[in-house]
Amino acid sequence: MYLGKADVNTYDKGVEREFLISNGTGDYGSSTVAGSNTRKEHGLLVSRERGTAQHIVLIGKVEETLHTRDKKYQLSTNRYKDIIYPDGYRYVQEYQGRPFPSVLFVIHSVFLKKSIFMPQSGSGTIIKYELLASPESVCLDVRPLAAHRDNKSVPADKAKFESSSPQDGVVSVKGRGIISHVSISKKDGSARWTDKPLWFDNIVYEKNGSSDAPLTDSLWSPGFGSVTMEEGDVVYVLLSAEPTTYTVEEMEAFEKEAADKLADFVKHVSIDTNHHLIRDMLQASGHLVESQRGDAPTIFSGFPSAARRARETFISLPGLTLATERTEAARGILDDWLAAAAKSNGLMPYAQDSEGKPIFGDIDAGLWFLYAVDKYSAKCGIDYAVNRYKDMKALLDLYFAGPKELGAVCDEGSKLLKYFNKTETCHWMSGDVAGEPLVYRSGYLAEVNSLWYNALCFMREAAAAAGDSEASSSYENTARECRESFERVFWNGGKKYLFDWVDPEDGTKDDSIRPNAILSISLPHPVLSDEKGRVVLATCWNELYTTYGLRTLDPHHEKFKGRAEGRPDQREKARLRGMAWPWLLCQFITAYMRYNPDSREIGWSFVRPFSSHLRRGCLGGVAEYFDGMMPYLPNGDVLSAVSLGELLRVMCDDMNVSKQS
Repeated sequence: MYLGKADVNTYDKGVEREFLISNGTGDYGSSTVAGSNTRKEHGLLVSRERGTAQHIVLIGKVEETLHTRDKKYQLSTNRYKDIIYPDGYRYVQEYQGRPFPSVLFVIHSVFLKKSIFMPQSGSGTIIKYELLASPESVCLDVRPLAAHRDNKSVPADKAKFESSSPQDGVVSVKGRGIISHVSISKKDGSARWTDKPLWFDNIVYEKNGSSDAPLTDSLWSPGFGSVTMEEGDVVYVLLSAEPTTYTVEEMEAFEKEAADKLADFVKHVSIDTNHHLIRDMLQASGHLVESQRGDAPTIFSGFPSAARRARETFISLPGLTLATERTEAARGILDDWLAAAAKSNGLMPYAQDSEGKPIFGDIDAGLWFLYAVDKYSAKCGIDYAVNRYKDMKALLDLYFAGPKELGAVCDEGSKLLKYFNKTETCHWMSGDVAGEPLVYRSGYLAEVNSLWYNALCFMREAAAAAGDSEASSSYENTARECRESFERVFWNGGKKYLFDWVDPEDGTKDDSIRPNAILSISLPHPVLSDEKGRVVLATCWNELYTTYGLRTLDPHHEKFKGRAEGRPDQREKARLRGMAWPWLLCQFITAYMRYNPDSREIGWSFVRPFSSHLRRGCLGGVAEYFDGMMPYLPNGDVLSAVSLGELLRVMCDDMNVSKQS
């Protein structure tokens, strides 16, 4: 990932490109190439407390000032309500993303390189400054700005902050019941600290709030560190949650370790990394699959949301873990969620809260789990499914019993799943604005029953492998009846598509053209016949396909909203009434390749546009969803697990991008 001067020579260009670092244990750092934080979730050190899902922004950013013999240059950038100051983005010559984010500042004949990384076997964030070229000595001042708040909210009060005098080179900052630490190191030990507390008020987070009511924050700085540098000198700044001290040699070792780990990972994946698109996505994937030491591996929904949700986990797992040879992590993730379900008599939670406690009420979480186990079995063998068969059977049996918490039950007559618990977390299109459902749905849901049939087929195979022939036969019979009912109930001969939902109680049928139908032909066990499947694919292609995803609603529909703009409620409505989702496009590609296995060039035509997107937003990552109309602006998480994971899965499974192909 390389960006030149033309890519970042304005404030807007610099802040539309965001970088992300992480350490594999739940901590991350994120900001923009311009150096200005544009989200409340941005911060150079954002720490996750062990055993929780809550992230705390400790150090929001650092302010750098470079002093030459006769002038000073402020290298940082901030946006306030009425001004952008300083405007250090003007000095950015280039950005490189591998092995970790780095920016080159050029001021006449002074070349200063700034790199940011997180130690994999240590803690904190390390910022490295290298004076690559300079005709004379310079002085670099580095001022840390502390936030000490969670990454989801900005407190109204400024609170009381205080700092300690340097002890063993470490300055400790206290505020809001939180402590962070800063140290500055150079081999000759010449770094010095100046106590000079300052508040930086009214910093605007332009990606949050609105133009009429911008979200602002106040950051506190205890002072600044200063160091004199000659050409070739290196300075390290350590930001940490603990009063840690590392020698320069140790930080050099951490840097090498982080670079070597990335190189080793890329070297051993089975995907052909000669594709630059894949190399960048592989690096970004590491931020989404994390494991705190001693805890189970986790897939985060994305950044900045950083949530633990079942649906996003199981949809993205094949691409983020199996396609990248993280099979041990995949197994740990599946076991962790299955253990959470076992504690609730088999009911799969749809999410885990900030304290790691399960939240229930989603009808398809368990079905997506079985999809993920099916994909894992295809990669690693059926042994895992056999060993967890009893727990998986308990999970599926709940769909026949239909407890209230599940929100769905297998209809005895049709063998289809019937949705009856109309809470906002029941299906992926749930949500409301001022009490109005974003998408009203009732009864039989198209994508849920596609997943249900897929789960029955997989459990038939798992039961047979586990020696439970009676259950295997029962699953086979139920799957056969389900498939017969599915075509009869959902087929819309007029629109050559599927009804999105059908209510068996009053006979209502929703003929809106939505992308949920694609799952009927994209899952490992398609529920539709090939004849009808090809027709569904054609209708989906003609009505819903866009460059970066499938629209959530036919653009001819009266409720279609093709852009996420206007008031917050209007943007929320657009999310499921017209926005285009990349993960659905990937399901479309899978279905297309199933019917057109010799048309790989067309398949690549669906994938290639993401090459340019990787150079905007979260660099190397893929956004959660896009506008359903030109110019297809990204929205939601700047790095989405389902978007990135599904692209990796498609390239591995459907495009056959392996080192052997």
